[in-house]
Amino acid sequence: MKKEGITMKDIAREANVSVATVSHVINNTKNISQATRKKVMSITEKYNYTPNYSAKNLRQQSTKTVALVISSHPDAFVTEMIFAIEERAAEMDYNLLLVNTKEHSEYEEKTINLLHSNLVDGIILSPTSGDIQYLQNYTKDKFPIVMVNRYDDSIESISRVTGDNFQLGYDATMHLLDHGHEKIGFIYTYPDVSTTEDRIKGHHEALKQANIPFDQELIIQGFAHIDGGAAATKELLMKNNRITALFIQNDLMTIGALDAIKEMYLRIPDDIAIIGFGEFSASHIIDPSITTIVLPPETIGKTAFDILLNKMNNPDYMNHVELPPFMNIRKSCGCQ
Repeated sequence: MKKEGITMKDIAREANVSVATVSHVINNTKNISQATRKKVMSITEKYNYTPNYSAKNLRQQSTKTVALVISSHPDAFVTEMIFAIEERAAEMDYNLLLVNTKEHSEYEEKTINLLHSNLVDGIILSPTSGDIQYLQNYTKDKFPIVMVNRYDDSIESISRVTGDNFQLGYDATMHLLDHGHEKIGFIYTYPDVSTTEDRIKGHHEALKQANIPFDQELIIQGFAHIDGGAAATKELLMKNNRITALFIQNDLMTIGALDAIKEMYLRIPDDIAIIGFGEFSASHIIDPSITTIVLPPETIGKTAFDILLNKMNNPDYMNHVELPPFMNIRKSCGCQ
């Protein structure tokens, strides 16, 4: 191997380790075994390798900062995911810049453009919509971006970490069907995003397997907040008194639904059964306690940062991770 122009990839190949491991050894950003560290350092000394911090492109100079751009963070799931990313960033000696786009797609695009201009080493993005083709402009130069929670499946060039939202919608609906519910109201947060669309597809598939027609009128937006959840619940139950169960897509809307059901002098689960998404802190102490179906926000957050770190160290790295849901069964669905 020639000494001129040696790269981390060359060192990693000779040491039989990953580029990320070489980076961690050189930058002292992670605990690496003494044997591996010694092997990598001996090769860097052999070729008199020094990191090129004055490369042609300023982006090759690490800022030790990554950005987390989220569409909103009012609920427990997103908040826990943020905490997990912050924790992993601190462990790896990175600063984290948090931006909340508040579901404004134009602001998101402007933010990504600004961050791409050498402000950060990479971006973790939970997009505002399912149409994010503009990101292709930033992947041409292999700028590190990882999608988290939401994604656009037409963009294969960007790694993503998500939950299996199809299975989530299917499992929750099937659980209610098994309890004899056929008219199930579905209260979602925002349209045209992968989380909503995949859960509705899973919901639809469960109904199909039970030979129950899919009724679009039972699907309604609750805008991800308490008042929206309450209003959606009242509208559903007033328009269709045959509804016996609700499947609600975030914890704030679930709280609103509980308030609305109380105002309507209905009982849970006798009159209306409930399954909510996301494990909020009071879900197990409310009377009746709330059955929730959840995805692991901590695992999703930390995995997203780990993939971004790999992407920053190796621009060709690509990985899509989908994590399964699980259900906390309590009284609100009619169990226990």
